[in-house]
Amino acid sequence: MGKGNIAIDKSMVKMVVDGKIIIPLPKVLVGNRYYPMFSISSPTYCDDCGSKLHVNSHHTRLILSSHGTIACNVTYWICPSCKKSFHDQIIGIPGSANYSYEYYDRQMSVRYDGRCSLNNSRRIGETYTEGVINVCGRAPCATSLWIYEQKQAELSKQELLDQKIDFDGTLYVDGDWTKAGWKKRLEELIGKKLSKKEWKKLRYKSVCVVATKEKVILDFEITDSLPDAKALIPLMERIKSRFTEGKIKRIVSDEDNAIIEAVKTVLPEASHSFCVYHQLKNVSKKYYEEFKAGDEIPIEDEIVYNEICQLITSDTVVEAVVRYQNMLNSESYLELSKASLKAISYAKEIFKRNVDHMMKGFTPVTNNTMEQTFSLIRDIIENVRSFKTESGLANFCYNLF
Repeated sequence: MGKGNIAIDKSMVKMVVDGKIIIPLPKVLVGNRYYPMFSISSPTYCDDCGSKLHVNSHHTRLILSSHGTIACNVTYWICPSCKKSFHDQIIGIPGSANYSYEYYDRQMSVRYDGRCSLNNSRRIGETYTEGVINVCGRAPCATSLWIYEQKQAELSKQELLDQKIDFDGTLYVDGDWTKAGWKKRLEELIGKKLSKKEWKKLRYKSVCVVATKEKVILDFEITDSLPDAKALIPLMERIKSRFTEGKIKRIVSDEDNAIIEAVKTVLPEASHSFCVYHQLKNVSKKYYEEFKAGDEIPIEDEIVYNEICQLITSDTVVEAVVRYQNMLNSESYLELSKASLKAISYAKEIFKRNVDHMMKGFTPVTNNTMEQTFSLIRDIIENVRSFKTESGLANFCYNLF
């Protein structure tokens, strides 16, 4: 290779035999061995009685793949003793389907990377088979792809629950809303038409997630939009069972009473911290609304802003009371903007709430681990169709996490 030349990508090399391009087939793990895709695995003996199987009939199955349409000659077998029927298995083909695993996997990749929805299934097939075969490939129908996702979720669920992590003793818990539901089906079940307001209230579900500081999601629970503690206890029980006694030292959440009560019930020994990130964000927002970027904020308003932030992040009741008194004094003696007056009004509302939490042993933290996590999740969910079933939403989350 001369200077400045680009190395050849050998992964793109193809064999040519008699003027035809030969594409190597991917290997598929079956048991503890790898077999070429589309290999035939034939049964030999009856599962029930152990008799040797006899040939019953031959058949040609046509399998859709990104390598083109593959014709596979399969045999149907019958047990001479109990008359039970058997058939050949095609490696890399799910059951009796006519789509290969790698076909599904490629479509999944293009679907999510290209922000495609199920409605664009045909276009996806054209996209990822372009240049692979002479004729653009046909994609699986929306229903086939959805069913494949639901089955894949069982594997994703086990992988999520079995993952090994570096754990420092602190877990983060938070919930976020997303849309779910099939309006016509629900109306048929309850026997009446739903107004827009009723439908909006019913269709929202809450995805309550448990994660580590490194934003590794460990488990989640799908509940109604405003769950009570009972709805989250199964989630906490599963989390508790993953770690040895006493290893979970602290839980960080927002001020959601359902989370607080569920943690208190299942993990009474763990300390509980409440995240004040939202509170700090709300205070800053009031100043952003009045002062434009680049504006010089009056020194009096800076003093009040800093005092409120110190109040929100106070570690003890005594410190919070001192900061609160300083804030009231500033309100009395300083000439303040509307932004500061709004921020003070908001601080008065949350002061008592934060003090109540601290008196119960809670400590404030500003780590926005869950906010960053949910920000990413929201970006992905916005590009997915409205979820039709609660189980479909759960399975989507298993595959996502």
